[in-house]
Amino acid sequence: GRRIVYEQGGDLQLFDPSTGENRRLDITIATPARETRNYRREVAEDITDINISPEGGRALISARGEIFTVPKEHGPTRNLSNTPGAREKNAAWSPNGQLIAWVSDADGESDLWITAAGGHGTPKRLTDLGPGYRHTLLWSPDSEKIAFADQTLSFFVLDIDSKAVTTIDRSEREPMDIGLESKPISDFTWSPDGRFLAYSKIGLDMVSRVWIHDLETGESHDVSDGRFNDSGPVFTPDGKHLLFISNRHFRPTLGDFEWEMVYKDLAGIYALTLQADGEALLPLLSDEVASAVADTHSSIAKSEETETVTVRIDWENLTHRLEALPLPAGNYRHLSAIKDKVLYLNGSDGDYNPFEFRALAPQELVAFDLGKREASTMVKKVDSYRVSADGRHMVWRRDADVGIKKIGSSGPKFAAMAEKKGKTDTLDLEQLIVTVDPRAEWAQVFDEAWRLERDFYYDPGMNGLDWPVVGQQYRNLVTRATCAQDMRYILGELIGELSTSHTYASSGDRRLKADRVNVGMLGADFEADNDHWKITRIYDVADWNREILPPLVGPGIKAGEGLYLMAVNGDKVTTHQEPYAWFQGLAGVPTRLTLNNSPSFEGAWDITVKPLRSERRLRYQAWVEHNRKIADEASGGTIGYLHFPDTYLGSAAEFPRQYYSQVMKDGLIIDGRFNGGGLDPDIFLARLAKKPLSYWTRRYSADQQTPWYVSRAHMVCLTNRQAGSGGDELPFEFREKGMGPVIGTRTWGGLVGISMFLSLMDGSGLTAPDYRIYTTDGRWTIENEGVTPDIEVELDPTEMLKGHDAQLQKAIEVLMEKIKTEPVTAPTHPPFPEGK
Repeated sequence: GRRIVYEQGGDLQLFDPSTGENRRLDITIATPARETRNYRREVAEDITDINISPEGGRALISARGEIFTVPKEHGPTRNLSNTPGAREKNAAWSPNGQLIAWVSDADGESDLWITAAGGHGTPKRLTDLGPGYRHTLLWSPDSEKIAFADQTLSFFVLDIDSKAVTTIDRSEREPMDIGLESKPISDFTWSPDGRFLAYSKIGLDMVSRVWIHDLETGESHDVSDGRFNDSGPVFTPDGKHLLFISNRHFRPTLGDFEWEMVYKDLAGIYALTLQADGEALLPLLSDEVASAVADTHSSIAKSEETETVTVRIDWENLTHRLEALPLPAGNYRHLSAIKDKVLYLNGSDGDYNPFEFRALAPQELVAFDLGKREASTMVKKVDSYRVSADGRHMVWRRDADVGIKKIGSSGPKFAAMAEKKGKTDTLDLEQLIVTVDPRAEWAQVFDEAWRLERDFYYDPGMNGLDWPVVGQQYRNLVTRATCAQDMRYILGELIGELSTSHTYASSGDRRLKADRVNVGMLGADFEADNDHWKITRIYDVADWNREILPPLVGPGIKAGEGLYLMAVNGDKVTTHQEPYAWFQGLAGVPTRLTLNNSPSFEGAWDITVKPLRSERRLRYQAWVEHNRKIADEASGGTIGYLHFPDTYLGSAAEFPRQYYSQVMKDGLIIDGRFNGGGLDPDIFLARLAKKPLSYWTRRYSADQQTPWYVSRAHMVCLTNRQAGSGGDELPFEFREKGMGPVIGTRTWGGLVGISMFLSLMDGSGLTAPDYRIYTTDGRWTIENEGVTPDIEVELDPTEMLKGHDAQLQKAIEVLMEKIKTEPVTAPTHPPFPEGK
């Protein structure tokens, strides 16, 4: 016990305090760690993006850092890259069918590479762009150029022959929370003749506009009128129209409690006629010309095969030549214009394109027939799709499934024919296999993680660190890694050097995993009484919103505190194991419990309950209700209590449940302790901070106020060191609004936020905190400081065990004094006027 063993830099060191001697221990383990061995893996679940060959015969798939082509029916699956230590993605097939391009970090940075489509030859690097993150490749129609985007919200054009890279434009703003490769500018599209590029970007006025760039003149033209958010442009194949998505349908959804409005399903699909003398995409119908209109769209398709398209754009009054497709308002995304159809994704739920902050559910892939003016679903529930260069086929993806479908083969008739023939659109991905070299992958994963922090961390100066030096220090540890958990630790330590909040790392592909077993939970506490378990408390507050009901409470349930749990499904329960050992695998399963008033089977009875997967919500609701009752009883019913578990969906559900029944209290405790954060808490505080603007008489009831639900209460905000992120922002904004004093302890201090989670090749991931809060007068605040309360109150764990919450008691004390010195009153109206 006189020497100390410790780990440093992947080595074990032995230190002798008596002599000051320190030496590294040489340890050799002859057997290689299992998770470092090469292995073969099917990677359909690791697909990152899809594309399609020009004629629709093969899918182009990026998965697990490799590029594959997969046949629609016949032929081999080909791995075109085959680089275990590099990551390839964003593959795109040239329209002439000869070449495939992708983004690769094989030479240490994110660059564009190219190879022969048939899999012959060696891939070649096209660019040497230096530091940066490139994505979203799109070939020009003549296969001579590639447009691509990078992390600076810019997009570029690469000339294949000269290797020259031209900057086209850059967005001045980006949405707060959106996927890395969905940031602007990433929705660019070529005109059929390759002269123009259409795209959308967000300006300093926070409006998303559609622009068209002329490669011949180098000029960019704003083709939106600036009143609405427009995005996702695409040219029609004849070059006469530009389609785009615009959120200009405003149909409010009104709240059931308050006069509040939200707007969803904003989007429609619109078309600009590019030539001043051009025809509308959908001319007005009349009986004598209806057939001619349909013939017009079919003739467009025929002419495309024989005529070279030259696009002409008359800029003057272009925004006046606008029409809407006859479609209901929806959540439209990813337009494609082909022949006589417009393809798009649409979903019943979700957020509008440039402003989404939640993961999107699968959507329907729909085709709108311009001749028939009808929409029909092509594929239900897809995540993404791409159309072949010839416009006749498209590839779709849904989770680990990929399919190729001929456009026009949708509807009940085609589905019945396919079923009869036993055909399916889904591709056989069984040969989508890679040989994983864990050590090579881990080296790539580390380097990419280091680059992602370099490219996306909010401070270009990396918080004063010499980032290359820091990277090399931790890169030396990668060769010591023996499993995915080791890599998670190394990445966590790397980004931890930034001394910044919200630096998280997650594990990748783990080969050794323990089996998970669910355990049914009763929502109760037990204590041992000799050989038997006694129920000492039942958590009986239901969460009706989430339909989480206490298993031991309800009609016909003869259970209670003080009873003994004698058996579960007939198996005797004793204290030789903890009580939940008898509930393995019983979550959500009707379960028979044998209970008794005494530790005996004599006189015992059975009840049947359905144990929960988790009792966290029951314990939380009981804690909230306990605090509410303390405030209510201590104040004689004049003080209310609200707890905010986070600043996202948890509080979105809790706030109305707690607030509206307490709005008329004289005092309100706003408890933000243990708040896990989320988004801006102003959505809640704005409601709490409302003040009465006027009052209205009622003849037969109490007078009412405007707004209808508004609190006149004095307020305090509780916080503690376990409140962070949005939990930091809650007391900060509460104080900024002058709503009352903040009580408790200093908060976590983490407001360098994250707008995205970054996925790595092996399935691991990390964050790069990319925006930091500062005050209205230009001062950094909160990060690594926290919010210091106006009244500091620590909690004594011993007192807490006895049920005494000193912070809550201080809040009650402050409010009682405030109510006493400044009583909450409402005005009374004067006598009713006579003759006025």
